[in-house]
Amino acid sequence: MSRRSPGRRFRAWAACRINGLRIRYFRMMGVEIGERSFVSFGAHIDLTRGEIQIGRHVSISHGTYVLSHTGYQRLKPGQKTVIEDDVRIFVNSVIFPGVRIGRNSVVAAGSVVTKDVPPNVIVMGNPARVIVHLDAEAKPSEAPAAEGS
Repeated sequence: MSRRSPGRRFRAWAACRINGLRIRYFRMMGVEIGERSFVSFGAHIDLTRGEIQIGRHVSISHGTYVLSHTGYQRLKPGQKTVIEDDVRIFVNSVIFPGVRIGRNSVVAAGSVVTKDVPPNVIVMGNPARVIVHLDAEAKPSEAPAAEGS
């Protein structure tokens, strides 16, 4: 069993506390965020207009933008940006307003999600397209390798 150095333990402790404060702030500003979700310190969640709903066990990485409106187009009444449970969003992705990301999906690094994402898939690219379908029971970390790799 490996032991973490005191510096690493402190950084992990501080990261958990900072994430908890950020989650409380986003909730206070009207974003619905489920339990045990992680929003990286460098992630940006749009709080100006519109609604954003983030499910349980969601991980949003550094540099990601989750938008609730665009500058040129208003959302329809009742429309909101939804990230369902167990979703992983990797570095520098952009989630456009009014998009729904299905349960247990993965958004690859640098992806621009402009349309709804079905559950249990990996999306990648600009605009994001489905690359791999995951088994309904598999977790994102157990994703099969893409064909041709």
